[in-house]
Amino acid sequence: MNILLQVAGLIIMLVVFIFYYIDRKYAVRSNKLFLYQAISIFVSLALDIFSIVAINKPDIFSEFFIKLIAKSYLVTVVLVVSLGLVYVLGDIENLHRKLFSSLCLSTFILLMICTVLIYSLPISVHYDPVGLNDFTEGVPIIITYVGAFTFMALTLYVVLRYRKEIYEKRVYGVIIFLSLWLLGSAVQGFFNYVVADLGIVILSVSLAESLGSLVIYIMLENPSLNIDKATGALNKRAFKEYIDYAIKKGINKEILLVNYDNEMTKVVVDYNTFPKTLVKAISNYPVKIFKNDRNDIIVCTDNKNKKNILEEIDKFKEKFYLKNNIVTEIPAKVFLFNDLSLYYDGNDFIDVMDYMNLKQAKIEKHVINVTASDVSEAHNRFATKQKCDRALAQKRVVVYFQPIYSNVNMSFTSAEALVRLLDDDGKLIFPNDFIEDMERDGKIVELGKIVFEKVCQFISENDMEKLGLHYIEVNLSTIQCLQENFAASYIEIVKKYNVDPKYINLEITETGQIAQRILLNNIEILKDYGFTFSLDDFGTGNSNLNYIVEMPVDIVKFDKTMVNSYFNNEIASYVMNSTINMIKGLGYKIVFEGIETYEQTLVVRKINVEYIQGYYYSKPISQAEFIEFLKANN
Repeated sequence: MNILLQVAGLIIMLVVFIFYYIDRKYAVRSNKLFLYQAISIFVSLALDIFSIVAINKPDIFSEFFIKLIAKSYLVTVVLVVSLGLVYVLGDIENLHRKLFSSLCLSTFILLMICTVLIYSLPISVHYDPVGLNDFTEGVPIIITYVGAFTFMALTLYVVLRYRKEIYEKRVYGVIIFLSLWLLGSAVQGFFNYVVADLGIVILSVSLAESLGSLVIYIMLENPSLNIDKATGALNKRAFKEYIDYAIKKGINKEILLVNYDNEMTKVVVDYNTFPKTLVKAISNYPVKIFKNDRNDIIVCTDNKNKKNILEEIDKFKEKFYLKNNIVTEIPAKVFLFNDLSLYYDGNDFIDVMDYMNLKQAKIEKHVINVTASDVSEAHNRFATKQKCDRALAQKRVVVYFQPIYSNVNMSFTSAEALVRLLDDDGKLIFPNDFIEDMERDGKIVELGKIVFEKVCQFISENDMEKLGLHYIEVNLSTIQCLQENFAASYIEIVKKYNVDPKYINLEITETGQIAQRILLNNIEILKDYGFTFSLDDFGTGNSNLNYIVEMPVDIVKFDKTMVNSYFNNEIASYVMNSTINMIKGLGYKIVFEGIETYEQTLVVRKINVEYIQGYYYSKPISQAEFIEFLKANN
């Protein structure tokens, strides 16, 4: 009997089961789908061994029983590969429901057809009492291979066709599994049929299946991979599968998203102590606890335990001890999601959750019920983002200009270029609807380059001196400036349109990475080439005196918020007067943004601020309107 390979495979599967059992409480749906296939592999191995033993004991087992066991083994071979297809389909179930349903139905029908044919058609059993060449042959063998290869082809099609929607590691794991199965089949077929006369029998299919299962377990389906090591909570991947399943099955859960101040927890305690302690306290209740990529804690519970969980969270929100035993408050907000029917799938739920997280700074309440209107708002936001992404992809970008008045020249000598997008119907989409998203996605680089090129085109097509313009301001994102080839690419565009760089002023917006070498290097290259720079939104966020010290700028722009404070707050006015004197002493010019009344213009002139920008003079206007504005007012 040649059963060493099967025994080795059986041992491998037993090891997998032992480790799975140890971490079973962390298992999610994909782990369970994998377990079903692993069990079928174990049964297949056992039947393979039993069939070989039965063939070698014709005096104990009847011919009918031997054939029954042999056929049962063949059925499990097809079952193993069919469950591999079902395992992969789990990742696309919510995105392609019709495809999922049709393939699952097809899998079941094909499996039933193979099973019926294998059991009903005759099979021959060959026993070699001297050597090792025991084997079976007949149509059921052919049906087994045809069925298995059909399922493998379908699995490979799904993996390759929908690889962007399937978890990346699952793609590799399934391909490795299929490759091992094919290799095992090829080796077994070669020795058993091509060189059968040598008397060498290698039954490698079962071992290949067990090795493939081990690979998938190690790469993907070890339940411990679902654990956040720092806190002991389940991770984002596990949460996505958990919430996907709940939405699909219509199981309603109370989801609590605990958003706490990460920066403060780092100061008060070390990075992980706060969430770890919170997770430990909440885990005393029958709940599922997750931690996402933002370090928020997510609690899935029922309505009965919700009150207790909120009380536990309040304890941590209100009082937590520093290392020196001083009691302080760690700011935290709790979002309550209590209607899973509002969401399409797990990804949609996570997107809405992230959207609410971004909004939380504007919400004063500590406990926020996420309502149907909040979800609708988020979905509208996502739809707008998709519209904006399409507009950018199709280069439906237009530039508006807001004139800037010079108190020195008593005319409009410059303007700020402001971007707009056109939606599918040709309507304007304003920056508030897309700038933040494009900053996060990195698409701001492409958008900024398009705007810059359109400004260069405007300058090349118009006589700047005749219009009375000294320069056009173009906003830059820090992400753009951090590109290695940023300066070279902008100089190339200027050369393309034969534009003198003195007509372009580049605005640097606030960033916490101001001292980065690449950014400063790009700015120096562009300044040497002839560009000038403005420091935009001075006085807000990270825009402070460090900018003026480190940045080689020519103009400093005061944000509208600071300007309003200047006119309405005596202390702010005093501080800003001192800052203005300092900036002017350094030789920089100043722009006041957000000027809306005639009285404000008089004050700005009195303190010798060079430039005024705001709705008092003009809102942002189209290129044609801007040219007419200059002709009428200069």
